[in-house]
Amino acid sequence: MQTWFDNNLRDVERDLSDMGRRQMPFVISVALNDTATDIQKNETKRLSRKLDRPTPFTKRAWAVRRSSKRRLTARVYARPIQARYLSVLEDGGTRTPKRRALVTPANIRLNKYGNMARGGVKRAAAAKNTFSGTPNGHRGGPGIYKRTGRNKKLVKLVSFVKRARYRKRLGFETSAEQTAMRRFPHHFERALLKAWKTRRR
Repeated sequence: MQTWFDNNLRDVERDLSDMGRRQMPFVISVALNDTATDIQKNETKRLSRKLDRPTPFTKRAWAVRRSSKRRLTARVYARPIQARYLSVLEDGGTRTPKRRALVTPANIRLNKYGNMARGGVKRAAAAKNTFSGTPNGHRGGPGIYKRTGRNKKLVKLVSFVKRARYRKRLGFETSAEQTAMRRFPHHFERALLKAWKTRRR
């Protein structure tokens, strides 16, 4: 999950002096890097709007590979670990387990980010009056259950599912492209003016 952007500015270069043409790679590189930073900041803010209480780790998802005068391309991308789970929210689709089943919360206590606490499933399975499996005559399906009260009523803490379906939610690529189209001309003009003012005469 990433966005690449560059620009073809040959028409502009033809209208510049020799000095301007020598400065052009630097100007473009600065504009690309400033635009990439804008995308990174904007997409970080959008995570809080698109996701329910994203963790600080998730909000550090976006990284930038900066442009240089020799490589006039900037890249904004999701870091590998975050990309594993954000990609399915970008593209939609079905998530399947690496092992026997996916573990999803039912009535287990969640942390302030709406996630199961680390080690929470193991603690639930080891707690008193809990068991793992599918109760006879119960429609809740496989999971971890707890017997509560005098009647030993079953409360499902977590579910074991074969797959989880996700709809497209992030819209990273579309949003990043819109930011690039909107911000690059501004950054290019600013970098060009700065290069002109600081030129060697």
